[in-house]
Amino acid sequence: MNRVPSSLGILPGLTLLTAALLALGGCSRGKESASLIPAAAAQTRSASPVAVARGKIDVEGGLLELAPATSGVVQQLLVKEGQQVQKGQVVLRLADEAAKADLAVADSESQLAQTKLKTRQARLPALKSTLARWQAAAKEGAADLQNVDEAAQALRDAQAEAEIAAAEAQVAKHRFEQLRALQQRHELRAPEAATVVRISAHAGSAVQSGGNVMVLLPKRPLIVRAEVNESFVPAIREGMKATVLADGDGTAGKPEFPTATVQRISPIYGTARLQDDTQRGPVRVVESVLVFDQPPANAKVGQNVRVSFHE
Repeated sequence: MNRVPSSLGILPGLTLLTAALLALGGCSRGKESASLIPAAAAQTRSASPVAVARGKIDVEGGLLELAPATSGVVQQLLVKEGQQVQKGQVVLRLADEAAKADLAVADSESQLAQTKLKTRQARLPALKSTLARWQAAAKEGAADLQNVDEAAQALRDAQAEAEIAAAEAQVAKHRFEQLRALQQRHELRAPEAATVVRISAHAGSAVQSGGNVMVLLPKRPLIVRAEVNESFVPAIREGMKATVLADGDGTAGKPEFPTATVQRISPIYGTARLQDDTQRGPVRVVESVLVFDQPPANAKVGQNVRVSFHE
């Protein structure tokens, strides 16, 4: 009978000890949880963008619009849309029959002038030798001075004719080169390696001088032109990293393109072309140009994107 009260007296002590241990454990976990909250918040803040902007994918320098240097009728269209072209490759040729005929005449005149010049120059060595013989004979008393004078005059006349022939050959050469340059104006060449993206002419169509007939996409790195709202301008700087997403693709948080780096920031404000508030009127923006850290696989020039700038 005396043992029962003894064991019952121990239970309250054990209960108090257990409660105390649980209380200590709870306090410890609470402190650990509290210490994790600021770290998570800091990580979230570092991952949050400091600025966002709408942008458009472009190529440095823009697309190439080709126009003929002279008016005429398209004789040959030597490329098609989607074709790769190399620098200097002829992509279009205008009808140039008259230019070809003039060039052929100029070529014949140039060759004739060169032949005449060679003939005149070929006479000079013999005339110089004749003059030298007469001069030697005159010193020996075997010839009179009249023969020497006649030989000297013949040499002077031949030299004058050779100089005139040389001038005529030079004029003919320049005329040929001029006409050849004019004929080349009937050819349209690719200024650099590129892809043909649009052709607005066909064989037989009339084109005007300076009129755009072809658009090329040059083989240069793609860039992003982002319109940064004036409220975000102080938060961006050159060298800042950014993520680029296709505008409205629904892939929030998942970059579609490689990361990009801010290359330059325009020193002037302009009016937004990609973002406009109809209630507040035109939006003032500063253009920021970004370069991709790696060549994007699926990007296309003219594609609208959203840019998030990060510290």
